[in-house]
Amino acid sequence: MGRAEVSIIHHLAFVLLVLWILNYIGRSHPFAFFIALLYLYEVNQSYSKRLWRRLQFEERKSANQNRLLLDSESVRWLNHVVERAWPICMEQIASKEFLLPIIPWFLENYKPWTAKEAAVRHLYLGRNPPTFTEIRVLHEPDGDDDMILELGLNFISAEDIDAELVVQLRKRLGFGMRAKMHVTGMHVEGKILVGLKFIDHWPFIGHVRVCFVEAPYFQMTIKPIFHHGVDVTEVPGIAGWLDKLLAIVFEETLVEPNMLVVDVEKFASRMTDWFTIYEKHPIAFAKVEVIEAADMKAGDISGFADPYVKGQLGPYRFRTKIQKKTLAPRWQEEFKIPISSWEAPNELIIQVCDKDRMFNDTLGECHININKLIGGQRHDKWFTLRNIRTGRLHLAITVLEENEKDSNRGKSSDDGSSEATEATTSRSPSSKKLSPIKGGCRPDEDSEFSNSPESFVSTGSDGSNDNEGDVHGNHRFHRVNLIQRGLRKISNKLHKDKNGHDPWD
Repeated sequence: MGRAEVSIIHHLAFVLLVLWILNYIGRSHPFAFFIALLYLYEVNQSYSKRLWRRLQFEERKSANQNRLLLDSESVRWLNHVVERAWPICMEQIASKEFLLPIIPWFLENYKPWTAKEAAVRHLYLGRNPPTFTEIRVLHEPDGDDDMILELGLNFISAEDIDAELVVQLRKRLGFGMRAKMHVTGMHVEGKILVGLKFIDHWPFIGHVRVCFVEAPYFQMTIKPIFHHGVDVTEVPGIAGWLDKLLAIVFEETLVEPNMLVVDVEKFASRMTDWFTIYEKHPIAFAKVEVIEAADMKAGDISGFADPYVKGQLGPYRFRTKIQKKTLAPRWQEEFKIPISSWEAPNELIIQVCDKDRMFNDTLGECHININKLIGGQRHDKWFTLRNIRTGRLHLAITVLEENEKDSNRGKSSDDGSSEATEATTSRSPSSKKLSPIKGGCRPDEDSEFSNSPESFVSTGSDGSNDNEGDVHGNHRFHRVNLIQRGLRKISNKLHKDKNGHDPWD
């Protein structure tokens, strides 16, 4: 019996036990059965997503294994060397010298908003070394790399893995309490690119650039307080949050074209700033205008729906506001999404959803190949939604390449101050800077964004200034301060003693 089946049975046994206890003490209520049903539904959704992600990865893995042997060399010798050297020195180098300095950077940038501080107290990767499934040398290195290797990596930790994570909650939520969690299992599998730059002096390697070709398969077991207990990653809610957080971390920092750059000279000299996270600048932008929809399906018994649109292009996600009680919503919202490479599929996935109190329903979706829209023209079109009987979505998509944007900026500015004009436009009150939902911020109810290395711009249909009230409030507060200071000076003058000394001094 597999691990997933055992875990589902455990959840089912837990629900039956709780219902039996409630019935035994005479507290059984239909609402308890409803909550139990929702709990099992969330568990099933969580395992379905994990199974789908695993099957998708296995398909890509089998496709990669069908390559000719001329394209991939045998790596038995490499695995044999790593297996022998792992317990002697490689594990300590990987955990103590390499991962321990890097993990705090990720925790600081991607910790949940409920946590004030997060730190790793101890890290031991266990006795099992990573296994390399394939190795290839790319014949055309680009940039500053002299050689680029493509490696297939598979790491399944042994039972002796030990990592202690300490999290301090914020005072508003957890009264500043500290919680300890132990990582007792880890599985990472994917394909990585390693770029090497050679130099003519010690250590003979200038830098090493590492990134995943695509988002890897990642599974982790976390248990609170003790090494034995309930795996918190199996609990509904926590499982989805952790999967989303890990997806954001990998896609934003370690998936091509983003990469981890290690300065080998600084690393060998034991300097602190020996690694950097390189984010490749976009080569183009896809301006997606979500205009309106028609013939939508009713989402509830009232005959209406509360539709909103969410989309994804590579690691970038966006979401519109919710339109209440309508089957013909009008959003008039614009999103500017970066494009890092034309070699990627660049498929824009659009979903129309209905906002409900418990679960959001899908009202259809459509897929658009952005690579076919290159040229700078505005493509205005009605799209028929898939996986639904009725529904159409009105979109307008324009692909703006960087050279075209620069030329347009130069033409629109007579005095050559195009950069100032651009900065002013990006800060205009009618537009909002949209960034992905990282661990350190909370999304709004009507506008939610997730997973992008760089922020992109969403412009609403109206040009109202959302900060106008705050500006007037600041002016009023400033005037009150001036009046109070003036009254204080007058009072000090009136309360001086006969000798002219101030009694407050």
